[in-house]
Amino acid sequence: MSQVRRLHTCLLLPAACCLWLAGADRAVAQGYDDTFEMKSKLKVELQYTDYAEYEYPEPILFSYGGSPYTQNDPYIVNFPEKRYLLKYSHLVGPESQLGIRFQFSDIKADCDQYFLEGKITQTLGEATTGFLSAMVLYDTREYSSVQGGVGAMWEPTPMTSLQGDVQYYYRGSEATAVGGKMGTLNLRTKIRQVLTLSTAIQGEYTYYNADGDAVSFTSHTAAVWLSQFLPTQTAVHALLRYYTNSLGIRSFSPSLEVAQILGWSTTVWLKFRYYTNESDNVSFGEAGVIVPDGLISRTYTIQVNQDVTSDVLVYGKYRYYDSSLSVAMNTYMLGVVYAF
Repeated sequence: MSQVRRLHTCLLLPAACCLWLAGADRAVAQGYDDTFEMKSKLKVELQYTDYAEYEYPEPILFSYGGSPYTQNDPYIVNFPEKRYLLKYSHLVGPESQLGIRFQFSDIKADCDQYFLEGKITQTLGEATTGFLSAMVLYDTREYSSVQGGVGAMWEPTPMTSLQGDVQYYYRGSEATAVGGKMGTLNLRTKIRQVLTLSTAIQGEYTYYNADGDAVSFTSHTAAVWLSQFLPTQTAVHALLRYYTNSLGIRSFSPSLEVAQILGWSTTVWLKFRYYTNESDNVSFGEAGVIVPDGLISRTYTIQVNQDVTSDVLVYGKYRYYDSSLSVAMNTYMLGVVYAF
């Protein structure tokens, strides 16, 4: 499908706009970004997190007898306290786009991470888009990791899209702070289907295989989204996500998101996410960090997107998180996107 035809489809079909609201939020830095955009873009994000409540959980000893007393960190420590993002995507031609992303994350007192990613998105045919990516990460605990990925998205009709991709990640034995050498294979499939002019559904399955010095496991993740576009210029997205792995961790995470267009230039997003898990208090290999059993968390998010001009988007985001680990935190994010 040509890029002009894609643009016309989004303008003419409310359901396509519903999908856009579901899967192409311009203010989201994490996760997959497999779309081909019609303009070059520069994005800058600043994020800060403070803790309203922060208490260590009771220590869990993996063995007894002569083992020394250890105080484990709560799982929440893997959330960055500060994060800075710079992303630049350049439209090479009518069918090619190059992107580069740099991210700095202040994870905790002894851990900063520097992340650099390059990506090529290419129109392969009338209805097919391909993408190729490479990433390198440096951690101040004196180790590095690399990741590569390749995938494709096929749109047989304006109502249906199918996607598949594969990624491989590797870090060396010098990464002792997080369990040493690790290699992972990540396979994902995704399908989006417009059901009516105002309703769409999306399903996703991810298989993950990790083989490392400290731990090896496989995991399966299944998720389904149901999106409804209302006459009030409102999009409602309901998500159910289930995760399980061979280490004994199982989690269930439903969420609800509402996006409301207030005018031609302003959109407000409200989101609630609930998370609960079952675990054998296992570790993924990081020193002192476990995934506790019976963790329950709730996240409340509000985001406002404001188009200052046709080329400049400014957005602000606030997120409140609390959990059964006696951890509560506030996250503030400010971002700007310049399209040219």
